[in-house]
Amino acid sequence: MSVSKIETDEDVQLIKEVTLLPILLDMLARDTEELKVNKEKIVYNHVLFYLKEVENAIYPELQNIKNAMKKRDIKILNTSTTALGINIEYKVRGYIHHFTMLRSLVKAELMTMLMKMRRSL
Repeated sequence: MSVSKIETDEDVQLIKEVTLLPILLDMLARDTEELKVNKEKIVYNHVLFYLKEVENAIYPELQNIKNAMKKRDIKILNTSTTALGINIEYKVRGYIHHFTMLRSLVKAELMTMLMKMRRSL
């Protein structure tokens, strides 16, 4: 049985997720801090509770993705943020690849991730 050196759609999806989840964590932390100003209001408390649940769900998911990447011999080499979006350089089974996610795609992907998490919570 030979091991494919070409990246698969699943490989790219893992790389997108491992890149986006830390961004989502940063956004949640920022928004949580902003909402804490109004924590005495019942609706804000509910939103803060929900954001904490989402945050707590991200950590195990991130660990699962990292484990899957290790099994597939995938490594993130470099991630850089520009005004246009995010550039990712990664290695899949010894071969180096690149891709860029434009800001609009990052935003859409983050919203999709949040919606999926909302359904699972």
